[in-house]
Amino acid sequence: MDEPRLQSNSTSNEAPFAPGGEDLTVEYPPIQPGRNQVEALYQQSLLHFQNGAWQEAIAGFEEVLRVHQDHATARAFLEEARLKAALDEDQPQPRRFRFQGPIRILLYILLAASAVLLLLAGGQWAYARYIEPLQITQQVQARKEQQVQQAFKYLADRDYAAAEQSFRTLLAEDPENVQLQQGLQESQEKMTLAASYVQAEAALAAQEWGEAARLLRTIVAQDPGYADAQARLAHAVEQQNLSTGLEEAEKAYQAGDWQRAVATYEALRNVNADYQKELVTAHLFESYLQQGIHLVRSTKGSAEAVREARVLYEKALTLRPQQAQVMQEIALADKYLEGQTQLMDGNLEAAQATLEWVYQQRPDYADGNADLLLRISKGEATFPTPAAAPVATAVPGAPVPGPTSSVTWKSAFDRQYNTAIQDGDTALRVRDYARAETAYVLATVAAIYSGFDSAERLFESYVKLGTVYAKRGYYELAVSAFETAIAAMARSATGISATAYQQYSAQGNEYAQSGDYENAFAQYDRAIRVLAQACQCGLQNWSVVP
Repeated sequence: MDEPRLQSNSTSNEAPFAPGGEDLTVEYPPIQPGRNQVEALYQQSLLHFQNGAWQEAIAGFEEVLRVHQDHATARAFLEEARLKAALDEDQPQPRRFRFQGPIRILLYILLAASAVLLLLAGGQWAYARYIEPLQITQQVQARKEQQVQQAFKYLADRDYAAAEQSFRTLLAEDPENVQLQQGLQESQEKMTLAASYVQAEAALAAQEWGEAARLLRTIVAQDPGYADAQARLAHAVEQQNLSTGLEEAEKAYQAGDWQRAVATYEALRNVNADYQKELVTAHLFESYLQQGIHLVRSTKGSAEAVREARVLYEKALTLRPQQAQVMQEIALADKYLEGQTQLMDGNLEAAQATLEWVYQQRPDYADGNADLLLRISKGEATFPTPAAAPVATAVPGAPVPGPTSSVTWKSAFDRQYNTAIQDGDTALRVRDYARAETAYVLATVAAIYSGFDSAERLFESYVKLGTVYAKRGYYELAVSAFETAIAAMARSATGISATAYQQYSAQGNEYAQSGDYENAFAQYDRAIRVLAQACQCGLQNWSVVP
């Protein structure tokens, strides 16, 4: 087998020599294309350099630098190869030394080992120079991306404190990053919302509905979809309204304003029947009962008021069926209305028996009017006449029926009322205020005992009487008359909403208490117009302002 020849590429004319005068040449394997041709060319050039083939080494290093200009080691070897080539040209070429047998094999092994070592050293240098920094950069970037993802995960998981800290740390390294800035801002806003939400939950637990609603409104305004803030806000508002309503109802209840207590407790039950159920039920029952008793007493047993009271008693029974006191009030009301009707129809014997039962149960029923009707049925008393009124005299021609009159009591008082109203209106038009006052007082008395539609008649007569007082300068009497007129309609069963006139009436009372009667009468006038429009009492165009 032929041994490989060592081919010298020296520029000298003499070839290297070996003992015995043999020609020793080395044939270098051609550079095979591979994944790192530059490094292979560099290693090939190193072999040329080590073998003293300066021109081949120079050519190889120049090619390496052409491709990789910043290859510092190749540049250093290039300069040295050029220097050695220049020195060789100035010196006589030594005779070639030719190796034989085992020595030449050993030389091949050493050269191959050197090439491997150089290749490994070059690979390590390239790795340290290019690959390792790139890997470090990629690792840093990957770690940063993981940190950013973790920060946003904290935000999504509502761990806002951890999210804020993560974004702050990342921004310290990259302060101009818009994404991180937005993440920090959002986490801070969410922290604020979370703190407000915790406060709102505490307020809800403490039943501080107003504070809870305020906090939840702020949260919903900033983030409508935040947790269950919308639902909790609706609950807080409902509870706040219920709490306010109950507070108003309790104030009315404690003050004995039974009409307002009834309206407010009923409104509470309509909104939420289970809200403070035991308390509302107990106090509404009591309000129904007391308002009924108050209507009967304050109107002296006006038939319309008694019928309205009976409706209230029925409502009370729905809350506490078969309650003894309510059952008694219903029985009294029924018997009283029956006796009153019998008396108005002239059936004195039946009226006496019925009203006697009422008197035995409660002598002062209807503020004593049951007793009066009983005595009238016995012939022991008569209905009040205008002459009996403390500030009025009878209107000429006004009928005053006696207990045995063939004319029914109702028709008699109807005529008396209508006649008195007409006479008062006539006197008022000609500014005969004294006569008008007397006529309206008589109309008021007739309205009390007419038994039917008494609320509307009392409303009309007191409004007109108050108007006369105002024109005569009796301002306090006028205020009293207007308050009575409004109260009569407020206690009636006409279904007029209190909110429609109550504000005007209350303002009128305030002005009257301060002595500002001009503004007081203006407010009463507004309230009366509202009531007149609702009941069609014939006072729609009436003015109480003097």
